[in-house]
Amino acid sequence: MEFLTGGLAAVGAGFFTNPLEVIKTRLQLQGELQARGLYTVHYKNFFHAFYAVAKADGVMALQKGLVPALWYQLYLNGVRLGIYQFAENRGWSLNDKGEVSLMKATAVAVVAGCAGGYIGSPFYL
Repeated sequence: MEFLTGGLAAVGAGFFTNPLEVIKTRLQLQGELQARGLYTVHYKNFFHAFYAVAKADGVMALQKGLVPALWYQLYLNGVRLGIYQFAENRGWSLNDKGEVSLMKATAVAVVAGCAGGYIGSPFYL
């Protein structure tokens, strides 16, 4: 269940943050293949980039790459949260006294995070 709820929550967030990723990427690639100072500055700042992209390519251009971004969020966070909840339900993060062990909880979190990153990485690329 945590896979589904965690993944869907991340998908919801990804829908709203994807335009920020699109603009960030365009700003990063602006003049990438030219020497410093020798390229045309298309975007003066982050807000101007939003305006320029929406005006030149349409508002929907702000959501380019949305589908793989949402699949990435679903698998990354779904697997990460699902594995962690699975481990917690079985008591793998508890010590002999039934208290949360920092070392065990950290180990479970590392494994869950690595698994989520590994499963989600093809969608990120």
